[in-house]
Amino acid sequence: MRLSRNQEIKIGAKLQKARVSNGYTQEQVAEIIGCSSRYVGQLETNNTSGSISLIINLCKLYHITLNDLYGEYIDVNTDFSENLSFCGYISLNNEYKSIIDNNINYLNKLQNDKK
Repeated sequence: MRLSRNQEIKIGAKLQKARVSNGYTQEQVAEIIGCSSRYVGQLETNNTSGSISLIINLCKLYHITLNDLYGEYIDVNTDFSENLSFCGYISLNNEYKSIIDNNINYLNKLQNDKK
C-alpha cells in the first residue's frame, strides 16, 4: 500500500467501530474518559487527533492495541519497539510522523517506569 506524502492519519472509523463493538455510546465513553461526547465524535470523524494518553485510554477501554489503530502506518511490537520500515509511516508528513513518534516515546517511558 502506497500512501502520499501528505497522507493523514485517520483512525476515526476504527475508534467508532471499536466503541460500537464494545456496546458504548459516545456519551458513555465521554463520561468514562472525562471529555465531552462532542469530542468523542470529533475523534471518530477525524476532526481531532487526541492526546497520547487519551488514545491509550481508549485502547484500554475498547480492548484494542495501538496496532489496531495505527497498523497501516507503523508496527508497534509488544515490547513497544517500533518497526519504522512500514511504508505508511515513511510516506507521512512530519506532523503525523511526530504524532506516532510521540506515542512510541510515551509507551517506552511507561514501559521503563514499570521496571
